[in-house]
Amino acid sequence: MGKMVRLLACLLAIFFIFFASVPVSEGAELKANVIVDSMIYGRSEDNNTFFIYALLLNLGEATATNFSYAGLSFAGKNGMDHFYPETSHTVINSSLKLEPGHFVEAKFELPLDFIDSRFKNINDIRKISILILRDNTAPYKDDSAVNVTVNNKKLVQQTFVENDVTYVSLRELADVLGATIQWNDPTQTATLILRDNFMEYDRQIVIPVGSDRFIDQGRETTVSGKAKLYNNTTLVVPLRDIVEMLDYYVVFEHKGGQKTIVVIPNDLLYR
Repeated sequence: MGKMVRLLACLLAIFFIFFASVPVSEGAELKANVIVDSMIYGRSEDNNTFFIYALLLNLGEATATNFSYAGLSFAGKNGMDHFYPETSHTVINSSLKLEPGHFVEAKFELPLDFIDSRFKNINDIRKISILILRDNTAPYKDDSAVNVTVNNKKLVQQTFVENDVTYVSLRELADVLGATIQWNDPTQTATLILRDNFMEYDRQIVIPVGSDRFIDQGRETTVSGKAKLYNNTTLVVPLRDIVEMLDYYVVFEHKGGQKTIVVIPNDLLYR
């Protein structure tokens, strides 16, 4: 794909995205907070187009709806902005509905001539802005202390925070990830197995009940909290440790006493 640059939203000196929100009706308590958490851009393999991949992520408390797209803006070293106008997009349009904790991937393509005529090379691009309008809707208020969404699915079983560690049901997490669990009763251990279709092998994590030493692909690793039986029936595990072992990306947002955690597959971030 040629030279490729990955931008994180927190690196504001390099990357900035602008979202203009249409005012919500008076008295609405909840708001959407749509951000771009990561971006990848570069030349296409045929060297005819310039592509951008971006993840739109809603870290707010309300659903973001009624999107409209107005184009892209590029700024270079000299601070000059170059606007590429567009009014339609296959993903960012009025049919897009982004619930709290959900994300969507958006791809943009434009003629390479537009970039080459304005920048000597793509490293001269200092800022990319995606111009979007949207509305807020507030269908519900979630009063739980922690809100965990994995692959755009909210976890609802035994999700809690203890000593700053977020625990989730291993069974529910496995179901959402498409993984399987093997249980060994004599040793009181669970083995989480997730198939890596790209590398064509099974990723395995052995989880002993009552221990904070998990075995990841045969290597013992100390994690942030012990696996435990919740109410003596449901095995719960520290979320971040498990998903990062499986090469997933975790986004945290802490606001108003509520912690929002979004888990995203890493293959959407690295191409």
